[in-house]
Amino acid sequence: MTAAPTRRPGGRHRKPPPGRHRLRKDRRSGQYSVAQFAFGVNLVGNGIGGVGLPLFVLDATNDIAFTGVIVTVAVISSIGTGLFMGPVIDRFGMRASWIFSISIGSVITVLMYTLHLAGMLPAWLLLALCFVRAAADEPGRVATFGLLPALAESAGHPLERANATLRAMNAIATMASPILVGVIVSLFGSATILLVDAVAGALAAVIVVLFLVRAVEQVPADEQQQEEAEEFDRLSYRQRFVAAVKFFWGDKLLRVVIIATTVFSGLDTGLASIGLTAYANEVLGSVAWYGGLVGAFGVGSLIGTIGYGVLGPRLPRRGAYLTAYTGMALLLLLLAVQTDVPIALAIMAVAGVVTSPVDLLFMQALQERVPKAMFGGVTSIATTIVSGPSPIAVSLLTWLLATMGSHQSFVVIGSCYLLLALSLFLVRPLRQL
Repeated sequence: MTAAPTRRPGGRHRKPPPGRHRLRKDRRSGQYSVAQFAFGVNLVGNGIGGVGLPLFVLDATNDIAFTGVIVTVAVISSIGTGLFMGPVIDRFGMRASWIFSISIGSVITVLMYTLHLAGMLPAWLLLALCFVRAAADEPGRVATFGLLPALAESAGHPLERANATLRAMNAIATMASPILVGVIVSLFGSATILLVDAVAGALAAVIVVLFLVRAVEQVPADEQQQEEAEEFDRLSYRQRFVAAVKFFWGDKLLRVVIIATTVFSGLDTGLASIGLTAYANEVLGSVAWYGGLVGAFGVGSLIGTIGYGVLGPRLPRRGAYLTAYTGMALLLLLLAVQTDVPIALAIMAVAGVVTSPVDLLFMQALQERVPKAMFGGVTSIATTIVSGPSPIAVSLLTWLLATMGSHQSFVVIGSCYLLLALSLFLVRPLRQL
């Protein structure tokens, strides 16, 4: 078996390997703005489609159980694609993978819209198309973050700012999507949501095709790096997949960050869904306050993301990472011992600000440490691992809430969160962030 390249960069201030993103500023200085605009257009479409698809399915079938099946199938499809499509992304490149992903998604969505208008969209075909549509999304998401480092460098922007800009656009699209979907449905009907989603994706793809000619011009700095890249290109799919797994497991920092993110992500998913729902109902007195809690967290997260984009390049990464988790633990404990609605909303807003750097630091660690030739494989597997245990965490938290109630459950969760966060202070590889 041909061995995969084994570059193990480390250190916070490590510069990208020479030649990895060697760009001509005079030719590509404007491509960063073009790319971010295209990404933003696509995020708006995805946000509208994500919120509106269940409404369309329910309206078209009048079957809430089938709507739940559609959502479940879409999640399974996304997870499966994320786990196994990484080596394919590496084979064809980030730009081609992004265009292919967006184009396929748009074509499938237009097909659903057309068949629905023609009365030729039976339930089984709708299920199959939604499965393919969800599968097409993941390569584009991974390729987006794979394109950012070179684009940011070409424009002279820190990677922290580029990632924060993309994350902020995603947050804005997520918050605005329910409002936009409500307007679209009330004026034009639920099927129009599909058309808007498809048009946004197609527009983004056209922008990239016409204006983002080559996102990254790779000019190997020396013969050794060129040989490593050529060697990896000769690997089979199975060898690429195994090499990606070995890389992130062999890199101590990535291994620690992936494990920590997986554990905390499971807790966060449980809290964001069933945890805050029960808290709003039992502690604040009305389940309607769930929307307020989530909205306050979203606003805080957006503010924190923008702030990190401005201040992040000057902040110690390890300090920001540890502060985020420790601060969240303390805020959860504070949430458990008070019952006033304004204070709870303020706590959730602060929690959004405090935790905003976590996802950015996670992605930046991947962008800086993973060789470009295997970025798709490593990132796809890593993000799938992170999201995998979330359903288990939701089930465990549901049992805990039913057994102990909201007050005691939040004390237990906050205490576990705090112990896990404090244990990270002792983990030596995090000093390499």
